[in-house]
Amino acid sequence: MLTIGVIGRSARPGETLPEAVSKAAYEVGRGIAEAGAALVGGGTGGVMEESCRGARDGGGLTVGFLPYADKSKANPYVDLVFPTGMGTVRNILTARGCDSLIMIGGGVGTLNEVTIAYDSGVPLVVLEGTLGWADRLRGAIEDGKWLDERRVVAISFASTPEEAVSIALARATEPRQGTRLEAHTGWAGQ
Repeated sequence: MLTIGVIGRSARPGETLPEAVSKAAYEVGRGIAEAGAALVGGGTGGVMEESCRGARDGGGLTVGFLPYADKSKANPYVDLVFPTGMGTVRNILTARGCDSLIMIGGGVGTLNEVTIAYDSGVPLVVLEGTLGWADRLRGAIEDGKWLDERRVVAISFASTPEEAVSIALARATEPRQGTRLEAHTGWAGQ
C-alpha cells in the first residue's frame, strides 16, 4: 500500500483553518483514500485533522505520528495513532517514511518537514493557494523546483487538490536519491 504524507498548518485549540484551506485538506485526504493509499500525518488538528476526516469519509486508512506521548490528543479521524512524545522531532517520521508528500499551507514546522523530505529524496507536491509556505515556497527555490544546488529531488506544484493527489501518486514510486552525507545517508539509512 502506498503511503502519502500530508503536511501543513496545524490549528491550536480555539483556532480554525480558513475555509478554503480546510476544504483543500479534506479533498486531498479523500482523494488519497479513494486511490487506495494510506494517509500519514502528524495526527493533530488543522490540515492534519481535515485531511484525515476526508480520508475516513473516503474509506481509507489514516496514520498519525503525534508529537505528544498522550494518545488521546490525536484527532478523532486517525486510525493508527503513534504517540511518539518526540515533539517536532517526530517530523522525521512522516517526512522520511512516506512514499510522497503533499504540502497544504504550513508554517515553520511544515517547512522543517519539507527540508527533511528533500534531503531524503522524498517527492513533494505543494498545493498552492493554501497560504503559508505553500504559497511562498516557489519563489524561494532554485529554477522553480530545487531547494538547493544538490538537486536532490524536484518539488512539484499543484493548483487543485485533485492535481496534488494525482502528482503525489505518480511520484510515489520514483527511486529515491537522498543526501550523500555520511552521518545521514539515504532515505532509510542506505
